[in-house]
Amino acid sequence: MEHENTRLKLLTLYDNEDELAKVCSALSVQTRRDIIKIISKAPSSVNEIAWKLNIPVSTASVNIKSLVDANILRYTSGSSKRGNEKLVSLNMVMFNLMLDRNPIAPSDNTQTIHVPIGSYTSYKAEPTCGINTPDGVLVIEDTPAMFSSPQRFNAGHIWLKCGYLEYKVPLLNYSGSRTAGTTFMLDKHTIRSICFRFELCSETAMYDHNCKSDITFSVNGSEACTFLSAGDFGEHRGRLNPDWHSDNDSQYGLLYSIDIRYDGTYLNEKRVSELAIEDLDLAKNDLLTFRIEVKPDAKHVGGFNLFGKTFGDYEQDIDIIITYQNIGHAEK
Repeated sequence: MEHENTRLKLLTLYDNEDELAKVCSALSVQTRRDIIKIISKAPSSVNEIAWKLNIPVSTASVNIKSLVDANILRYTSGSSKRGNEKLVSLNMVMFNLMLDRNPIAPSDNTQTIHVPIGSYTSYKAEPTCGINTPDGVLVIEDTPAMFSSPQRFNAGHIWLKCGYLEYKVPLLNYSGSRTAGTTFMLDKHTIRSICFRFELCSETAMYDHNCKSDITFSVNGSEACTFLSAGDFGEHRGRLNPDWHSDNDSQYGLLYSIDIRYDGTYLNEKRVSELAIEDLDLAKNDLLTFRIEVKPDAKHVGGFNLFGKTFGDYEQDIDIIITYQNIGHAEK
């Protein structure tokens, strides 16, 4: 793992003695702990740190170097009225000390949650709107009240011109078995990233490949990103669509991946916002809430079609992939 990407670090008493000694030494001085408190609020220059602590710049530099050598802090570049300058920012925000000489190697563990597209807990839908189930039970168009029907849980295709669908899933610590006599614990305090994947396109009567729509995606009340859906696609049938689905209606969408990491939010692997995992207060919430929305004041109010595992081109509903930094432990 590159140091510049390190946010959670594993140290042991045996395999990383030199590194552990540097960390312990760096944290043993009050001035250095005060520096960490300053940096935890915002990256700062050496001069700013010296001024805030009322110490000489040379003293600040020596203490910062000790923290950098221990990989607790790192140097970055920034800009100011004086031009580019060197800033100091956090590099290690958490570390685990393992006491076992032979612990199970740490690894990133993933938990995948499959969320049926009809399992939303809140909604607002304006026509054109509707829900398709695989057997066509809810093919009643432009009737927002149908979005409250219990049949919605079987939905394979949902569309609306303006409004939102909001979902809630439990976010709890849990343990499991890796091998005989071995357990592991996935702790929501150590979540490294959360990725949401779904198939979506714009919405208009019939279909229109030039129908643009601004889609806003929010998590726990914070907007992660707004992206442009380029069109409502229908020039060929969706691979999974049932035979009764009309050739003249929306057929398929594009697969979107929204990944919230420690350094921001990524849309299809392109960084699009600064919203990071630590901004979501996951440790304080037992529910993960997310919303797909077309706002009435958006530049392009083009709605959306959301496809589940029985419609469109991709055999999936909404997939949530949660990546944890996991430390396993052996049981006797």
